[in-house]
Amino acid sequence: MTKKCPCTSNIVLIITTINLTCCFESNLNNELSCKSAQGHATMGFVISDIGDIRDIGPEKVQLIRSKLLEHAVVVVKNQTLTRKDQIDLSSKLGKIIVLPPSLEGNDPEPGYPAIQRVTNFFHNRTWKGKTHCFGCYWHKDGDFQENGFMFSLLYADQVANNKSSTNFLDNCEVLEKLNKSTLQVLSDTVFAISVRDIPDFVNATEKDYLLFPKNKRYNGIYTHLGNGRKCAYVTGDLITDAGYAPQLKPIFEEVTEKSVKYRHYWEQGDIVIWDNLGVMHRAGSKGGGAGPEDRTPRMLFRTQSWI
Repeated sequence: MTKKCPCTSNIVLIITTINLTCCFESNLNNELSCKSAQGHATMGFVISDIGDIRDIGPEKVQLIRSKLLEHAVVVVKNQTLTRKDQIDLSSKLGKIIVLPPSLEGNDPEPGYPAIQRVTNFFHNRTWKGKTHCFGCYWHKDGDFQENGFMFSLLYADQVANNKSSTNFLDNCEVLEKLNKSTLQVLSDTVFAISVRDIPDFVNATEKDYLLFPKNKRYNGIYTHLGNGRKCAYVTGDLITDAGYAPQLKPIFEEVTEKSVKYRHYWEQGDIVIWDNLGVMHRAGSKGGGAGPEDRTPRMLFRTQSWI
């Protein structure tokens, strides 16, 4: 059931009624629509009544995990975490993942190898430049790992409210919208994901490359391990068991065009957790009139754990 959105700005809002509904962006041009939660992930679901997330026990850990499987992207607001707090929280939610040193990039977080800095300033406080953009393409975190069933947790330590964003798309719900010919091609395709092909890891060492499968394989249509949803797997790499497949580019474009999307505009203290089997994500555009020379600090910190 589709309802008119009560949203009055480009900030995605959550509304609660007898039947949970959520405002989505139908594309990346700030067009919003609301969709019934029944049978679909309502990305951007705000988990309220958590209190101080640092103090959560087993019951609320299970609540977060269950809502993550149900909604694919969940939000907890108004939190304060140190780097150690974030490690401890991620360890409560799952088995924390530590990438090898050369995959951390050129700006590791000192003393915390499990944390990736998603920031516009280096740790030494120098600006990363107007062309810097980490994860500026549709992708799934960790799909090169042997076990791709993982969540990512991103914490906004310092941001200008509603000025930067992260985009998500539901690659399970989209199956209902794809052309029959597209579904047939996806059914017949096996994608091969290699850590060597990931743009953010092009400067990693051979020693660290060898820690991961040569190719992690994904069926073009797969069943989500946690909730049983049928999903479409396709990434912009277009690499299959048979090699590079440029003929699949229209299918990638169809999936990304037709998928329900959610854009999260960051506010300080936000925690966003997403299920990498259920969604893809990418860095979003800046809002509030920010241009390429904008040096407003955007300090977000990411951890990952296996579900």
